Amino acid sequence: MLLVALAAPLAAQQPPAPPAATGGTAAALDVIPRPDSVVADSGTFLLRDPVSIVVVTPTRRLAEIAELLRQWLSQPSEFEVVVRRGTPHRGDIALALDPKAGGGPEAYTLTISPGGVRIAAPDAAGVLWGVQTLRQLLPPAFDDTTAARPDAWAIPAMTIRDAPRFAWRGAMLDAVRHFFPVAFVKRFVDLISRYKLNVLHWHLTDDQGWRLEVPRWPRLTTVGAWRSDAYGTPYGGFYTERDVRAVVEYARLRGVTVVPEIEMPGHSVAAIAAYPWLGCTGDTIPVATDWGVHPDVDCPREPTFALLEDVLREVLDLFPSPYVHVGGDEVPKDRWKACADCQALLRAHGLADEEALQGWFIGRIGQWLAGHGRRLVGWDEITSAPLPPGAVVEVWRDTATIAAVARQGHDVIAAPGAYTYLDHSPGSLTLARVYAFDPAQGLTPGEAAHVLGGEAPLWSERITTANFDLMAFPRLLAFAEALWTRGPRDFAEFHRRLLAGEEPRLASLGVAFGPEDRDVLAMTPVYDSVSGRVGMRVATGVPDITVRYSTDGRAPTLESRVYADSIGFSAPGTVRFQAYYRRQPLGDGRSFTIDTDLARGRPYRVATPPSPRYPGTGPRNLTDGAFGSTDLHDGFWQGWQGTNLEVAVDLGREIPIATVAGSFLQDVGSWILLPRSVSVWLSDDGATWRAAGSTLADQPPERADPFTERLGAALPAGTTSRWVMLRAEGSGPLPSWHPGAGKPSWIFCDEIVVR
Repeated sequence: MLLVALAAPLAAQQPPAPPAATGGTAAALDVIPRPDSVVADSGTFLLRDPVSIVVVTPTRRLAEIAELLRQWLSQPSEFEVVVRRGTPHRGDIALALDPKAGGGPEAYTLTISPGGVRIAAPDAAGVLWGVQTLRQLLPPAFDDTTAARPDAWAIPAMTIRDAPRFAWRGAMLDAVRHFFPVAFVKRFVDLISRYKLNVLHWHLTDDQGWRLEVPRWPRLTTVGAWRSDAYGTPYGGFYTERDVRAVVEYARLRGVTVVPEIEMPGHSVAAIAAYPWLGCTGDTIPVATDWGVHPDVDCPREPTFALLEDVLREVLDLFPSPYVHVGGDEVPKDRWKACADCQALLRAHGLADEEALQGWFIGRIGQWLAGHGRRLVGWDEITSAPLPPGAVVEVWRDTATIAAVARQGHDVIAAPGAYTYLDHSPGSLTLARVYAFDPAQGLTPGEAAHVLGGEAPLWSERITTANFDLMAFPRLLAFAEALWTRGPRDFAEFHRRLLAGEEPRLASLGVAFGPEDRDVLAMTPVYDSVSGRVGMRVATGVPDITVRYSTDGRAPTLESRVYADSIGFSAPGTVRFQAYYRRQPLGDGRSFTIDTDLARGRPYRVATPPSPRYPGTGPRNLTDGAFGSTDLHDGFWQGWQGTNLEVAVDLGREIPIATVAGSFLQDVGSWILLPRSVSVWLSDDGATWRAAGSTLADQPPERADPFTERLGAALPAGTTSRWVMLRAEGSGPLPSWHPGAGKPSWIFCDEIVVR
């Protein structure tokens, strides 16, 4: 069974590499992941009506797999397919347990001859993967129910011997930032099982929502499952106990273990919004509406542990997985530092600092889980303190950490963002790069033995049901092969199999393929200094994407006007954009506001150029009249790291001036802070300057939600000038409580406003 396979020593999953595939016809088969050994034989097997599936070894699990195969064959083919036990006859498909059929519980041998098909494996898990391979050996047209149905489907005769390299082959579904209905989750299970991925890591709680029903604590879902979207409309959802049991059973049948993630002690804003006493301050806070890291975290008091243990009891009842993921990542410590109860805990347990307090927290939860027969999994930040026995570390930050954790003797799940984060645009994480991923690269055999496998996270800040397929596929198929297949890899040969077999097959199933090495959708603000208009440059990586817009501040709909690159805007107001793919909203939309002031359209100079990472709309960004959102990536912000901002604007002639200000962003989770102070200077010639006023930022750096603020000075009545200068002093290194403590902070500015 799958649970056995996941819990088994990894060495059992990594037998010596077999010979390379041989045989003319069989070697060119369009199977993903590529099997270990393919030996061609003469003749073909004809799948024809009626079809008989024979369970040779009479076990309940093989009977379940046979029933799945019956459904998978009968529905597309329209053949009569029956399942029986006993001895196979000519033309039958036989499923059998055979200890000689390969090494490891997920190994299998698939034999195809003109007289029939036999799938044999030491364990039922291997039989299932053999069945999935058999499905891919059928022509892609088999799954296209709109095409004509022939009397028989031919499969070349061959013998395939196959086994996975890694035991843990997972995909992570973030159902918090955007919610995915049960039917969608099941569909995803179907797809990952097709390609022999065997773990669904279900991210169920975070700052932006709590998705798991816990009857004893109802406010976790009545309050914590809902937040306001950009237009103030409630957004969210959650999974009932019945929903979860349905998904878990659906996944079990398809060889997929569902590993739940309940975030603690950080990323807990939704839980604290439901029960404010979970936080150190006791303040009532809303469910987070923005992404990033938030300061409110679980306070390690006894009532907090009582609730968390109740939640985990519910988790253990719903999820039979031997693993429970508890997050443990990105935990700011400022609330703990200011909390008398936390400081008392430090003293009582002899803990050196708040980092050690987090280790104590994770250790306590790990011991509780171990006492109930489960293993704790956490993101790699949990290694900053001693780990509880049996803990598994999921490494996300970099590949070097994989080796470091393995050398410490801890089991590892490899999910480095640079290779596996499929929420990253294909333009920055290409298909070829995902295919090159090797969780154990550079490790000694002893270190590699601690690598259970890997995972491909699909964080959903910018992923919804509309663009999910475009982001996941085809890169998830490259990831599946990287974890399954042993021996040398050939990207060109993989790419041939992808285009010849799986792209048409998945297309017939309604799965959309995204681009391999460019963005699905790129919307880049542009400013025309001649016309004074602001527009959007739209680039799409796939067809059927339409961008619509509104100028009245309302959300664009399918009935709104279609945007073209030739359209620009200059009138004051808010412009909103929404992309649609196959008539579904693609992402959360974009917006900017246009306003008029004395500096709009005027030339300026800056003492230090902005970072090329954040160029805004170009050299007139600070006077283009367009104001960005709280999304630092919206294209309207320019950024300066570790330096001050000094910008001098030529107003063209001496005119009366009442106020001068800059529009700034704070997003502390992204290292962006308001300037410490802002001063205004005036000049008649742009060379000699006189001070005109200053102000200090009045917002605390620990304020976590992204926000914008205008900082500047009001000038005395009757003030006139041709030139104005704004100097913004940076906040210096990030504070000690920040995850990036000591690193230089950023200043972000999108406009200089003169009135």
